[in-house]
Amino acid sequence: CGESFSIALDDEGRMWSAGSSEFGTLGNGETGEYFIAANKLGFANSFQFARRRLYAHAPNEKLHSNSKAKVEPMLGEQDIRFAHVACGKHHAIAVEAPSQQHNTRVFSWGCGNYGCLGHGVQADEFRPRVVGFFSNEPHKASMWRSNPPVEVAAGASCSLVRTRSGHVYYMGKHKTNTDAVMRPSLLAELAHNSHVVAHMDAGSQSVAVSTKNAVTILWGQGPHGELGFGSKKSSAKPDFCSALDSCRISSLACGYGNTYYVVTKEDAEDDAAIEKLNIVDDNAYDELDKNTQINKKKQKEKSSTTPGKKKGSNATPGKKKK
Repeated sequence: CGESFSIALDDEGRMWSAGSSEFGTLGNGETGEYFIAANKLGFANSFQFARRRLYAHAPNEKLHSNSKAKVEPMLGEQDIRFAHVACGKHHAIAVEAPSQQHNTRVFSWGCGNYGCLGHGVQADEFRPRVVGFFSNEPHKASMWRSNPPVEVAAGASCSLVRTRSGHVYYMGKHKTNTDAVMRPSLLAELAHNSHVVAHMDAGSQSVAVSTKNAVTILWGQGPHGELGFGSKKSSAKPDFCSALDSCRISSLACGYGNTYYVVTKEDAEDDAAIEKLNIVDDNAYDELDKNTQINKKKQKEKSSTTPGKKKGSNATPGKKKK
């Protein structure tokens, strides 16, 4: 789910969407834009899930240029099936199910801010469009055939694509003080250090990945502690989360200021790793609630004892009466 729209895949991989059509997030080829008032726009809503069959590509796209390519509708391919889909705040990205006819393709649509759609430009797409990086270069066809995209993830304004070998490609932006990545870019810090990524996700300002070797890596902004480094520390580059050292992650999810993990518990090594984790039980929640109430009381007392202006202090000083 995005901020105001939802995408679903049925058991045969067909795509359905519902919600607001602003930015083209429904993938139906339009935004449904209309005037509510002279200076106020509205956007059509889909109040129930509808199947989407419109797709686009840019067959002559120049992948080493950020110039806008001519986008054309894909005719006769309305029955595309997907294996995985992910939604950002105002955009979506999906990876096609394996096919014998061609290499696996990646599609993206919706709001194109910061290049999160991977098309090289900051432009919205109103229908799912093929990300040319994974399809349009003939000399890379054999590489994608042996190492195809298998999973996607989306943050507020960024997207991730994971391949079968565990390599991750990034596009968009999730840190305020960095440049946007306009086309898919391999996360070299992970690939060149032999990290085989098994799970990944992105939040509003952070990215998290876990590897097959029980290593958890995060980077981005951490104002709410979502990086798990024990403080509000931020990290410009991928960094290890020591609190989850040796923990095998079976699933993870990033939210808007938080990160969740499901940790595997199958053998003695897993038990030993889990023993090192901080446990949040009912007593911890009670203590947190108690501290919260104490802090509120202190703030209330402080505000009530803050000296104010004396009555009549705003009056203009005049001469004393004789």
